[in-house]
Amino acid sequence: MLPWLIVAATTLLLASIKSNTALTMARPGCRETCGNLTIPYPFGIGPGCYYKQGFDVSCEDNRTFMPNSSSRIQMYNINLLGGQVQVSTLIASKCNYTNGESTDGWVSVFTTPFFTLSSKANRLTAIGCNTVAFLGGYNKHRAQTGCVSLCLDKRSVDFSGQCSGMGCCQTAIAPSLGSLNITFDKGFNNYVVNDFNPCSYAFVAEQDWFRFEASYLQDKKLTDKYKDGVPSVFDWVAGNQPCDEAVKNISSYACISRNSQCFNSPNATGYLCSCSVGFQGNPYLADGCQGPQLSRIHFFTLHLKLTVH
Repeated sequence: MLPWLIVAATTLLLASIKSNTALTMARPGCRETCGNLTIPYPFGIGPGCYYKQGFDVSCEDNRTFMPNSSSRIQMYNINLLGGQVQVSTLIASKCNYTNGESTDGWVSVFTTPFFTLSSKANRLTAIGCNTVAFLGGYNKHRAQTGCVSLCLDKRSVDFSGQCSGMGCCQTAIAPSLGSLNITFDKGFNNYVVNDFNPCSYAFVAEQDWFRFEASYLQDKKLTDKYKDGVPSVFDWVAGNQPCDEAVKNISSYACISRNSQCFNSPNATGYLCSCSVGFQGNPYLADGCQGPQLSRIHFFTLHLKLTVH
């Protein structure tokens, strides 16, 4: 094979590898990253860069925040194919101190119609020795769940690291909650245990993330350690209709790549998009799903080797 043809074929091969590994995920002309986080369309930063209202994230000090949420929820990861985002949510707390002072804090979150709290990925966790915590919210109806954590003294606290109901409890949450409100039962308080456990805490976090430590019963040990919040997961959909309904309205249909397909979300009510088999990239962009260009260049290189001497 002639040397110059080897160089030319190699150049084409490297160019193909580069183009396939640097697929654009944001809308053309739009910012693609915020800090270390890639912002794939349909999400976007700034006017004209997101699919529709409800996907307009904000970037401040290299941190990404969920769109139009009632509290500032920071996003850490956006799963384009799985329809999930990893975020940080706050810890609710209620304290009763031996000097008579008390505080009562709760956490409320309202999101856009395209986001719901993942019931498969998260659990409600409560910490305290005389604590009943509730997670309320709305899907199609008002829903509420809760758990009870009791312990009479330090000796009855579960030191195994598990949330067994003695110092810590966990429970599953209702599906498809578009809003959430974490509160405490006022009939249970820390006055009877405030010499070693002045505060009760409750939060929603990823199921396998949290390990209980008895020191969390002490004042502010938990909130000082997780002052930026705890990791939670929200499900998202491109639209709230199933695929067979969404495709009827071409003007709002999100799967616009020529090599994309629609599928109903397994976790939420609505649909998501994916690239067809053999293609990769962003199915929400017109030219977002790219084919196997590498294989065609590889075939061209092999053909040269066989025919040119």
